[in-house]
Amino acid sequence: MKHFFLFIALTLLGTITFAQVQTFDLTTFTPPKGWVKKATASAVQLTKSDDAKGTYCLITLYKSIPGTNNSKDNFDMAWKTLVKEMVTVTAAPTMQPASSENGWEAQSGYAPFESDGNKGIALLVTSTSGQKMVNIIILTNTDVYQQSMTDFWSQSVLKNRQ
Repeated sequence: MKHFFLFIALTLLGTITFAQVQTFDLTTFTPPKGWVKKATASAVQLTKSDDAKGTYCLITLYKSIPGTNNSKDNFDMAWKTLVKEMVTVTAAPTMQPASSENGWEAQSGYAPFESDGNKGIALLVTSTSGQKMVNIIILTNTDVYQQSMTDFWSQSVLKNRQ
């Protein structure tokens, strides 16, 4: 499963397709087919689960917020205020190499978590452009949804805000 998260993090900002393309704040994305979408003013959640097998995946795309010009500082702040408030991580995040596209620099990292007896992996991607940041969190306990997550990443594009 570790290699799976490395792959997801490295394929962060790819090209966009034209089927079911949606925009939330600064991000254009295509929801995976068959996933449940729930939108609020501050976030879009995409979920898929199999109750019989006890597997799940939750992708949360947050509205852009003010940040610093330093993408690593923004990641660290988001890890503390988003991830650590949502679940109990059992280690510091394993960081992946930063990537840049369309004027955005993305920092990503993942760590094991536990929440109400459930264990899984928390993955955070924080993208920074100027003094704006966009955060995406994935919580999952399986690699069954790997293709759907990969498709989501490869089809997501952030608007250039600089």
